[in-house]
Amino acid sequence: MRTKLLGTLILTGGVTAAAVIGAATLDTPGSTHNAQVSAAQGQVQAAKRQQNLFLRYTTAGPCTVYLNYPKPGVKGNGHPLTVPAGKQIIWRYNIDAKRAMISIPARAHNYPWWGVTDRSCIGKSIRQWLFREKTAKGWKVVKRYPAGRPIPNRIKQGRSNQAGGWRKVYFPETSARIVARHRQTHRNATLRDRHNFVIGNVPANWHVNVSSAYRSGRHWVKVYVPNAKRWGYIESSVLH
Repeated sequence: MRTKLLGTLILTGGVTAAAVIGAATLDTPGSTHNAQVSAAQGQVQAAKRQQNLFLRYTTAGPCTVYLNYPKPGVKGNGHPLTVPAGKQIIWRYNIDAKRAMISIPARAHNYPWWGVTDRSCIGKSIRQWLFREKTAKGWKVVKRYPAGRPIPNRIKQGRSNQAGGWRKVYFPETSARIVARHRQTHRNATLRDRHNFVIGNVPANWHVNVSSAYRSGRHWVKVYVPNAKRWGYIESSVLH
């Protein structure tokens, strides 16, 4: 699944601004939901102001990009991609002190476009928009991210339109009760955490163990991917 943030803000868990407003009107004065109302109002406000979650950097040297996090027993990493020096990549978050999750803009229509690489090959940022606000005429850039900055040092935290601007990445995800084993995927997919951060890839014709855990109205189902040695969510439609 490839998510575009061109004119539509996708709120966490697929919640729309209208749904958030509707939920807020259900709270009554003095109820224990007051804190949730504040959070909902914050999300509605975020719908009018966006942070660029996918900042671009140039590569300082050739970047070897793996399908999934390299560790013993992981399959599919035998033919990694290479991004030459001086090309643009999108930094999403640092997995640990050595590796980061990135996306390759040049492969936006050629799976896989997400992958794991060494942080050391990622160079400095390019000048780009950082914050924009919704106006009657469309989106207006109100702050830019300067060129020449290194990637952040935060571990397992990615940029977010939630309050604070950052959100935890569940890498690895937790396990769940398995209800079906050895189910085949019928198209290429990305593996996600509970906050929808990409944490890996699941190509077509791989097999997964399906759990009883869902999110976003059963749009996403939690699975264990033996080839990646990892838990995460894939779109339920991948299995049909």
